[in-house]
Amino acid sequence: MKVVMVEPGQYARIEEMDTGLESLQKAVGGLIDCAYPWEEMVCIVCNDEGLLNGMPLNRHVENYQPIAGPFFVCGIEGEDFCSLTDEQAQRYQAMFHQPELFIPYKTGLMHLKYDDPNLPGAPDTIKKAYQERHGLPELGFCSVPDLNMIMLVKYGQTGYWPIEHFPEGMGAEEYADTLNQMIGVSKPQQTAMLYGSMFGWNIPAASPERYDENGKPKPHGQRRGNPER
Repeated sequence: MKVVMVEPGQYARIEEMDTGLESLQKAVGGLIDCAYPWEEMVCIVCNDEGLLNGMPLNRHVENYQPIAGPFFVCGIEGEDFCSLTDEQAQRYQAMFHQPELFIPYKTGLMHLKYDDPNLPGAPDTIKKAYQERHGLPELGFCSVPDLNMIMLVKYGQTGYWPIEHFPEGMGAEEYADTLNQMIGVSKPQQTAMLYGSMFGWNIPAASPERYDENGKPKPHGQRRGNPER
């Protein structure tokens, strides 16, 4: 049957799936459960114990709740699962296309859609957008020296969103590195995003080419970024 497969940290994809119970359980990593967030005859098939087993949060579902672990969207026919129509498959793939990151923020959870051109299935438009931004992502997390705080910065915007809640036993720098790794942001990109958000996006310091693999400035002879940026 035709489904939309949605995994944490990956782009959603349309695929054919066997309807046997073993195949369904393999797809979600365990016992299956169903959610019915929409009026039409489709459902989300997910892991019954995703949250209890500590599976990562996957996608936010409007007017429902975040789903933990991998899931797929399929049609319903009577008491059985069935294929999505071509139109449904395209619509639900678009709905869940981008991977999402969930982080504690103030009194709740912030869920952020992001793009990573290095992920399987990344559209060519995403890769082109990275080139137009001179290799910078849309989002990045930067730790603040001497302050136990993380800044969420967005390309093209000044300022930041403070992230002040960290996992137990983890400091700001380590947590920022962890979040950046999850969304495919490198150390050079992280440093360039920090300077771009503080001093403007057209300055040389906002180019990741100016930094080494640890996010430190390269010697002048090793820089390849456009000095006029």
